[in-house]
Amino acid sequence: MKFSCLIWVGLVISPLAAANTPTEDSLWYYEIGGAQVVPQPLNPQRQSVSVAGSLELGLGYSCGTFDPMLGVADTLNEVKSGAEDMLKAMTRAATGAIASLPALILQRANPGLYELMQNALVGAKLKVDLATKNCRQMEAEISQGKNPYRELIVLSKGNDWKRQMSLGGNTAVKAEQEVEDANGANGIPWVLGKAAGGNGQKPIHLTSDVVQAGYRITLNQQPSESTTTPLSAAGGLQATWSTAEEAASWVQEVVGEQVVTTCANCPKTSEPAQGLLPSLTRESVAIREQLTTMVESKEPPTQAQLLAVSGPNVMLTREVIEALRELPTTESTIVQERLVNDIAVSRTLERSFYARRLLIAGGQVPEVVASSSASEYVQGAVAALDAETTRLLFEYRSRQQVGSEALVYLLRRADRMQNTSRGIVELGPSDTKPIIDGRVLQ
Repeated sequence: MKFSCLIWVGLVISPLAAANTPTEDSLWYYEIGGAQVVPQPLNPQRQSVSVAGSLELGLGYSCGTFDPMLGVADTLNEVKSGAEDMLKAMTRAATGAIASLPALILQRANPGLYELMQNALVGAKLKVDLATKNCRQMEAEISQGKNPYRELIVLSKGNDWKRQMSLGGNTAVKAEQEVEDANGANGIPWVLGKAAGGNGQKPIHLTSDVVQAGYRITLNQQPSESTTTPLSAAGGLQATWSTAEEAASWVQEVVGEQVVTTCANCPKTSEPAQGLLPSLTRESVAIREQLTTMVESKEPPTQAQLLAVSGPNVMLTREVIEALRELPTTESTIVQERLVNDIAVSRTLERSFYARRLLIAGGQVPEVVASSSASEYVQGAVAALDAETTRLLFEYRSRQQVGSEALVYLLRRADRMQNTSRGIVELGPSDTKPIIDGRVLQ
């Protein structure tokens, strides 16, 4: 069974490239920073998506569903608990005696048996009270939205308690024993529609699973859907990553991964974060190859070729390629490398912005919200991505400014001095009557 919570997906991005670009003089185009500066949605067909969550995440659990009379009967009859095997015969006999005689008559007729029954009743009451106390403590923490054991690995016990509370006719003692016996083997309800982390279940990939859920939510799908339906008007999200798995793989590389299992003997692993530099390097290599091929070719570049080497906000024009072809080889190589760097940084930052929004969207799935550990992990991943983005921007701007400002000032100063010298008008002779051709001018 499922229940649903409503999640508004209002994510914004920039398109892969500007749609309209000038065909000839494009200097003004770059001076204004391109045609598109307002971000566009990841999904142009944004809708309100109702995301279903497991019923086990819902309310309605109560320790009052446990039957204390059944718990006492189990202790007295020793049929199910097996804690006093040495007194089985006496207990079976006691069952009939208790049923046929009032307590006072039993006390007078068989004081030893009566004392044994009283001790058993006291022990049963203590066991029921203790188990119910544990259950009610768990119930209170669940109702407050806490992770009762503060770790996702042990959160499975909380879900086992929920299941035990939902069963009618059970006892607190038996429920506690079953929870302890399971010891996390049942896993937890997870974002991809099935329980995860337990015996025979898929491990919980905190980064990957949340990103995949956010990707599908953005495309108006349920997190558990295994296929991605292409949009009739593809937005920047599918243009960047065609599948949820591709998006998850990119984010895993940047912020790392935690693979969690709730069962006792199941492996738990982690993948360290590598940051944005590997992605930046791959972008640079791909753009450099395509741009070099285009500049060295003598054919006019096509729109598709220009799109392949353009950034998310500003598209290269044919005029730029022609200008690169006209430059001397050394100068053209330098300018091309600078273009490659700028475009690669722009694309990498764009992917980072997309990834951030996917993490936030996936973090709103009910199964993630129900676990404080998972929610805190997602928040940490978003913070790590923000820090990595800020670091890349800082390094990029620092490399632009440090050392270059003095050189720019020097070159501009030299250019002004040259222009000043060119503007000096040559003055005539100061002699009002100079001698020209052997005679004095009158």
